[in-house]
Amino acid sequence: MNVSLPLMKLTARFIRHIPLKLTDRIALCLAQLFHRFSKKGRNTISINLRHIFARGDISSLELRRYLKNTFYNYARTMVDFLHLGSITPDEFSVEMRGLHNVYDALRHGRGCILLTMHIGNWDYAGSYLATRGVPMSALVEETRPEMYEFYKMHRERLGMQTFPLSRAGIAFLHTIKNNRVLAVLGDRDILGNGTTVDFFDGRRNIPRGLGEIVIRRQLPVVFGYMVLHPGHGEHRYLGYIEKPVFFSGTADEFNEVMVNKFEWMIRQFPDQWMLFQSDWVA
Repeated sequence: MNVSLPLMKLTARFIRHIPLKLTDRIALCLAQLFHRFSKKGRNTISINLRHIFARGDISSLELRRYLKNTFYNYARTMVDFLHLGSITPDEFSVEMRGLHNVYDALRHGRGCILLTMHIGNWDYAGSYLATRGVPMSALVEETRPEMYEFYKMHRERLGMQTFPLSRAGIAFLHTIKNNRVLAVLGDRDILGNGTTVDFFDGRRNIPRGLGEIVIRRQLPVVFGYMVLHPGHGEHRYLGYIEKPVFFSGTADEFNEVMVNKFEWMIRQFPDQWMLFQSDWVA
């Protein structure tokens, strides 16, 4: 949301002392401001939504509602990310489905790749799994040093280990050697050297080389997500992890399966796909 580091630090200290319902109201106000004044953000999310609903099965009114909800959901997840600096393991509010699938994958002793995307709250998910005894690691984007260290502190405070994308090779070796879970966000080519694939009715770049590593090393893969709970019930988040799968064949076949999974996830929660970067390939 392009919030400066001092403001984020101030917000992180402030929200420790106020009820969650009030922080959500604050998040709503911030989201409304961001939605109103960020023309670039509105355009990017609108383009994403038009690709998701390219079949025309949505009204203009629903499209506008999804657009506004995306800003609100992003603000709420950012508040929850900042809470990671002070939250205790017992304060997580998650309806978790399929957690046993991670342990099933680790029984092979080769490590496990948790494939997810920029949907819901991926940092909250990694910290939650770490507090449940999962040996979690994650590949993360490298931002400017001060911001990177701030994010790193929040991400690692509850036990998750992080590796910058520039050390992806080391992260995979560490995962295999120590039989850990490595979370990878596969829906965006952050390094700029990715592979172009069909995505909904358009084209996007995804990280290069992931399929080759998974297939060559015969690493079990679990697909999963953690989203703001659509039921608005007892739990704030809904987490889901699929059964582990092994891939053979080609990297292109791996990419096709991955993209199909991602498209399915996005269609379930279109206003929780938190990508404010224009990464569609012309």
